[in-house]
Amino acid sequence: MADTQHTQGTHGGEVYRLARTLGVTPDAILDFSSNANSLCDDLTSGILGRISYPYRHYPDTWCSALREVLAEHEQVSPDSILVGNGSSENIFLAIQQLRPRHVVLLAPIFSEYVRACEAFNVPYTLVPCSAANGFACTEQELDTLRHTQADLAIICSPNNPACVTYGNMADILHATQAATVLVDNTYSEFLWGLPEYDANRLTVYADMVREGVEVMTVQSFTKFFYCTGVRLGYSVASPDLTERLAKGKTPWTVSAFAEQAGIAFMANMGAYRERLDMMRELRTGFINALQQTGCFMNDRIFAGVNYVTAGLRKPEEAQRVYGALLAQGILVRVCDNIPGMPQGYLRMQVREKSAWLRLTQALQKLV
Repeated sequence: MADTQHTQGTHGGEVYRLARTLGVTPDAILDFSSNANSLCDDLTSGILGRISYPYRHYPDTWCSALREVLAEHEQVSPDSILVGNGSSENIFLAIQQLRPRHVVLLAPIFSEYVRACEAFNVPYTLVPCSAANGFACTEQELDTLRHTQADLAIICSPNNPACVTYGNMADILHATQAATVLVDNTYSEFLWGLPEYDANRLTVYADMVREGVEVMTVQSFTKFFYCTGVRLGYSVASPDLTERLAKGKTPWTVSAFAEQAGIAFMANMGAYRERLDMMRELRTGFINALQQTGCFMNDRIFAGVNYVTAGLRKPEEAQRVYGALLAQGILVRVCDNIPGMPQGYLRMQVREKSAWLRLTQALQKLV
């Protein structure tokens, strides 16, 4: 049921709902909450503007042309790719089709994984990593994974909102007792140019798992290509596991326009990657400015791939800060309702300098 109050809903990026309740246009809200790559707005606008909307025919349920492009990118066969309406469709398909008796989730974790478990009445265990350790998966969490019986394990790397890319993925994969492991790689393209990039893909994970363990990944176009409204994502798994997921898929969930957009995005990957150095420079300046506001604990300001997650000095005031910023037309993501997150953290997308100056100046007045 829709929330009609001036409060945060389940996710970030809820500009349409909030704009209606505030009586403004969506463009009047400066959105730091969605993590989409707004620094590439011009690239995405140009690509989508060149695609005519193909309305005369039903779309290809299996997105065959896009699957071939993605298979080459992921270094797998097309039979290993399943395209969905955002990664969220494939997340729900995984729970729906695998029907695990128990799921273990390395937390913090995207809330749709928990929602999918609850929708299908699947019990789950959260294994939260501590902010005091930079949300790294330490021996303590590994030991919990070893002693948690589960059929499916779910890991998000790079992690949103915890801002960690697990360097000990082999240890994590070996620690879990699950027969199937799902790794959410939604933010992996932001690692391009870093050593972690080649370490975070299905073909690498498959060599790390114990014998007999299946591994799959989910990906999204939403974040890297700044196309949240297009709704396009995919999973990568063995052909057998992909076929099992596909049997539960509703026809025509991905429009022909979205498929054509995905093909065009992949063809222009290089242009998006060229923007990463600029984004990382802006992130450094943004973090420095956040430190100067006095709102956050300096040892709890974490650099994500294209976002910053920061712990307030007064965690109990997260909702007050959210409301005060929203009253000024600035939207941030309060992480209190993200499974496994401690209270009082804000997640903020890296945007252009003029935007984060407006945010940090507003924050300074709230101290």
